[in-house]
Amino acid sequence: MSCLLILTFVCFVGLLNPQKTVAQLLEPNCGITGIKDLIFGGTNAKHGENPWMAYLYLNENDFLCGGSLIHKRFALTAAHCIVNGQTLSVRLGEYYTESRAKSSIAYSVTLAIRNRLFSKHTYEHDIGILKLDPEVQFNANIRPICIFTDASRAPFVTSYTVTGWGKTRELWVADKLQTLELEDISPASCYEHLGMHVKAGQICAGHPTGDTCLGDSGSPLGHLVNINGSMRYTQFGLVSYGRRVCRSPAVYTRVTYYADWIVKVVKYGLSH
Repeated sequence: MSCLLILTFVCFVGLLNPQKTVAQLLEPNCGITGIKDLIFGGTNAKHGENPWMAYLYLNENDFLCGGSLIHKRFALTAAHCIVNGQTLSVRLGEYYTESRAKSSIAYSVTLAIRNRLFSKHTYEHDIGILKLDPEVQFNANIRPICIFTDASRAPFVTSYTVTGWGKTRELWVADKLQTLELEDISPASCYEHLGMHVKAGQICAGHPTGDTCLGDSGSPLGHLVNINGSMRYTQFGLVSYGRRVCRSPAVYTRVTYYADWIVKVVKYGLSH
């Protein structure tokens, strides 16, 4: 039986610089899709289209949150998905929720690290990292999404693709992985809908007819980026919180804001 250790980890990072240059990535072989509902109003993703998706669950199969594979030993998720006393497990290569895909592989979580500044009241700094066991072997259905190790290298983007197994119109949890396109929402509009001010480490985004709902927490917001001459899917955010009604903007953790934190946690996790 694996032992799960939950820690908090903190470091401060600066604001994003939209300059686009040659980037350093957490995993060099990242962001390559295998193919050339907390997603309300979304569409079914193709199997293998998002090989970095992580399915977080409790017990045998109780879906908890989404996440993303960012390294051969680590997955990224929301801090509020990590709760003391819970034994988390992760499946990679997953597509269905009613039955396991043949490509699905289960991993134990041996270390769970929340950002120490995470607030349960404001959901600021809602980011966490899970150490997986055994080490992940990449294949067509299991690959990491790109993570910038230097926030100043990240380009400025205003649109994203969010993926997850959350709520659809018909089902509480989608039976297949869902995907939805989102765009940035102005801080004023976000405050009007949510009654909260968006901080530097957050993104407010939405879609005219669809949005993420309860159940997609921790799932990635990606964007296709030209990195070092190659088009790669790169993670810019992760699902944090929104209203219980699903047709409104939601708030996402700005992953690039925490680039330094991610690098330091991964370095720490590899030695523990």
